[in-house]
Amino acid sequence: MANHPLPLPSTEPAPQEESDCLLVREALPGRLRLRGQDRADFLHRLSTNDILGLAPGQGNFSALLNTRGRLVELLQVLVDEAEILLLTSSGNAENIRAWLDRYLFREAVDLEEARSLACLGLYGPQAPFALSEAAGGAWDQLPLGHHRSAEIAGASLKVARSWPLAGAGFLLLGSEDEVDAVAGALVARGARPMGAAMLERFRVEAAVPALGRELSEDFNPWEASLDGAISLTKGCYLGQEVVARLHTYRKVQRRLVGIELQGSEPPDSPAPIFSGSEEIGVLTSSAPAPRPGKPLGLGVLKIAHCQAGEEVQIGRDEALIPGRVRDTIPPLAATLAGSF
Repeated sequence: MANHPLPLPSTEPAPQEESDCLLVREALPGRLRLRGQDRADFLHRLSTNDILGLAPGQGNFSALLNTRGRLVELLQVLVDEAEILLLTSSGNAENIRAWLDRYLFREAVDLEEARSLACLGLYGPQAPFALSEAAGGAWDQLPLGHHRSAEIAGASLKVARSWPLAGAGFLLLGSEDEVDAVAGALVARGARPMGAAMLERFRVEAAVPALGRELSEDFNPWEASLDGAISLTKGCYLGQEVVARLHTYRKVQRRLVGIELQGSEPPDSPAPIFSGSEEIGVLTSSAPAPRPGKPLGLGVLKIAHCQAGEEVQIGRDEALIPGRVRDTIPPLAATLAGSF
């Protein structure tokens, strides 16, 4: 959103504040509405996860793939009685609307960008308890991807459990006026505004994939450690044969991992990653640590080198930067290296 009364911070929160409750108005997901009686079936046959099995109030993460089984986008899917709300990567809603529309023929489906729906992010280990104080209920018990209604400061919102950045994450969705009122109420209760730069640091720390980096046609969903976004029991979808074959025949060669980097500044990404003289992967993201410590990165590595503590080198020639694979498991991964 372009304008809102809640000021963004002129400086990012100090490190000692980052374990609290952080409020974000920038770099948040795009929003699409899917309506019509065929909406669930339409999305089910185009994406990697089970959509037909979701009841109102439930949700999941589901990937869109090309015909080669490579990543186009990762959606957060929120199911309601009368519609499905799709959350895309920031700024990507219109691209995904057009992509989905290419596969829409005679189905009874209405697809539109939800321009009237504003969004607010609430992150940090205290986020669920801040919601409990403001709206009642046990928000720490809401499963990842699910959602429910809440009333805060007289405003009615949809609240969805999202990526655990800084420890926990929620997206609050409503009209512009409702979101503005809730943002003000949460700041009054002690939540601190946080900008996009610090949000990116927490994304890398939590090993959450991002569009154009880990979510790209360079990788399939197994390589991006999106295990929890893939159903192995549903029927056909675009790219399904490739995804199923890779799993059935144990052909997945690479996985997404977190990397701790030496030095005071993160290297540029993408960059090649080596183990000795062998090139074993690519650094896909890098950022300063959100807390005091060494810079962090994300990389897609050959499975044999994905174990925590593995020593790696990033870059080329004399500019090699040492690094070490972290024990952080990406939020949708089954294990660090996977069961392949």
